[in-house]
Amino acid sequence: MDIKNIALVRATNVIPVDGVVRPISAVPYLRKEKDTEFSTSMRDLLRRKGLLKEVDWTKPDEINKISKENTKTLEQYVPYNSDYNSMVLWSLNGLVPDDMNNTFSDKTCAIIDGLAEQIEQSEMVSLVPTDTAIKGNVNLSNKATILIDKDRYETLSLEEKDKLAKLNLNVTIFQGNLKEAVNEALIRKGRYTAETLSLAREDDGYIKSDTSDEVRRTIRDVANERNIAQVLHWSVITGQNDELDKLENVKDDFENGCIVKDFYKRAFFEYLFSKMNIDNGTKEYALYFPDSSKYMEDLCDEIDRIGIDKYKSLVDEYNKSLEQLRETGKLPTPQQIVNSARENKKIDLVSMIEKHSNEDIILSSAIKTTEEKTRTGVMDAQMENFKLLITNERGGEPKGVEIE
Repeated sequence: MDIKNIALVRATNVIPVDGVVRPISAVPYLRKEKDTEFSTSMRDLLRRKGLLKEVDWTKPDEINKISKENTKTLEQYVPYNSDYNSMVLWSLNGLVPDDMNNTFSDKTCAIIDGLAEQIEQSEMVSLVPTDTAIKGNVNLSNKATILIDKDRYETLSLEEKDKLAKLNLNVTIFQGNLKEAVNEALIRKGRYTAETLSLAREDDGYIKSDTSDEVRRTIRDVANERNIAQVLHWSVITGQNDELDKLENVKDDFENGCIVKDFYKRAFFEYLFSKMNIDNGTKEYALYFPDSSKYMEDLCDEIDRIGIDKYKSLVDEYNKSLEQLRETGKLPTPQQIVNSARENKKIDLVSMIEKHSNEDIILSSAIKTTEEKTRTGVMDAQMENFKLLITNERGGEPKGVEIE
């Protein structure tokens, strides 16, 4: 077994219709805020208001179900945030299992490419069965396969389908279980083994199989020969590893992530405070200490005082505005946010939202005015036709004009 028998596998909901897999730092990326002091305080407020279901810890079968339902409810009351990652993450010769933090089995797309192909054209950061990282854009090779769920494929536009059809690689539509589809595709290639990956430290990446030891050994040999780090992603970005000399190009990723998250926290608070009559002291503390549990609790108390329904309508408005900025290509990428912060240049997201909203109002007004003018023009034409018809019936000019 050698490098040609090692496959890069990625589960995602982002279909690379142009054949390029991009890190989130390079795209206008949004995700609902989670695991912050504000989201924690908001969860507590929703629980007090009876908007979250109580978990009966004596019924294990219900714990996961109710926890997921409560998470979905919480997401309706928190703003979008973002993150930073200059790397695209992959697994090797199989799909990564789900855990408490990530779910891969419900993704609608999987991408498979050869390590032998990518190691020659991409910047490999680390080589680990469950957490291989490549820095920057990944241009898929002609040996790659894109697996797309049938229902998801049918939602693509004709333009997107046309782009996929023109790619010099394999595109396969599947139905059913993503893991099974990935394993079948790996075996069908004739050069890869389909392994069962494990996140347990004692398994060292793979559940024991007839080929797992050889796959693991091949990965280590390639990493050693190419001087590539063998470090999990979290250890890569936090610097908690013994291979820092190999990770110089990604040493700022963790700090960059903090910059992006703080940018969105502050933007939301500025937007919220411009719309809600929050106590001035609470405003000031929230803006300068967004990671303080006390000040976030105080802010949620103010939201409760003013009205949770009013707050939710503002969150909905804010999130929708960010989605519209993203769809129109106006939302800054995490990399642009980081660059502006390091250059001491401000990106005023709230002003961008207000400007976009005003443009929508102007556009809606223009459409309405055009429709009114069109209606008036039709009515005027109909009245003229009516006058002509009446004139004809009274012996005027020849008939031939009718009311439409």
